Amino acid sequence: MKELIYSLKHLYRKKELYFAIMGILLINLVHIFLVIYHNNYNLHLFCEIGYKAEYLFILYNLDVNINLVIIIALPILCSTIFSDINWLENNKKITNILYSRLNKKTLIFVRFFLILITTFVIVFCGFMLNYYVLAKIYGSGNALTYFQSPGFYLSSNKYYFIDNLRLISPFWFIVSISAHTSFLISLLSSLSYAISFFIKQRIIIYVFPFLALIGDELILSIFKLDKYSIIGQLQPFSSFSIYNAILLYVTLLLSCIVLLLLQIRKKDYL
Repeated sequence: MKELIYSLKHLYRKKELYFAIMGILLINLVHIFLVIYHNNYNLHLFCEIGYKAEYLFILYNLDVNINLVIIIALPILCSTIFSDINWLENNKKITNILYSRLNKKTLIFVRFFLILITTFVIVFCGFMLNYYVLAKIYGSGNALTYFQSPGFYLSSNKYYFIDNLRLISPFWFIVSISAHTSFLISLLSSLSYAISFFIKQRIIIYVFPFLALIGDELILSIFKLDKYSIIGQLQPFSSFSIYNAILLYVTLLLSCIVLLLLQIRKKDYL
């Protein structure tokens, strides 16, 4: 318990936490502004199609697509929250004192799960804010509305990630893809924390999610395992199954745990 209390106090004192929250909110609000601008522009061109919030959502919008920001900027931004805590303590040379007062193994895993949960909650709430505002402005549902005409339901694609759920419950579809993306980003932040025990450069800890994405993409493209690609699963309208997603979760989670266990088994403190 004392390891958790100590870590929480340290987390709340980090200005990067609040910077990341503001950054994630800003990204989602800018996307909303771009959607409104795009729709108004199309209206002036006498475009007769209007989409509901589900199809304007930040993770499911091809017309106003800022997916590059989500794939690159969000993981790096989230890695600044708490992934560098080990580096900071090593830099202040307080690691030996800290481990003499707190249980090393417990502290390391408490921080790992704290990063995982905190990052997930922040990113997920940002996405849901995006959806909530768009739903208030444009409404929600599967209807693609033509002026002076009744709406109709769009067809689903069985190869897209949980696309059948979109027709059954658009709201839970948005919740599910938001949770999926948020969990992947939180796993990348946790991986940055795990690798921080073996890296001396702070900037590498921050950009490690980007390096991991590039490395993952190169390796999987060679073996033609694109369905397990992190970048692929972070993009809308990608062809992968729930099984592919779960396997990716487990792989990233196990990678983090192995790195942390290697650190815990060290006899000497870093």
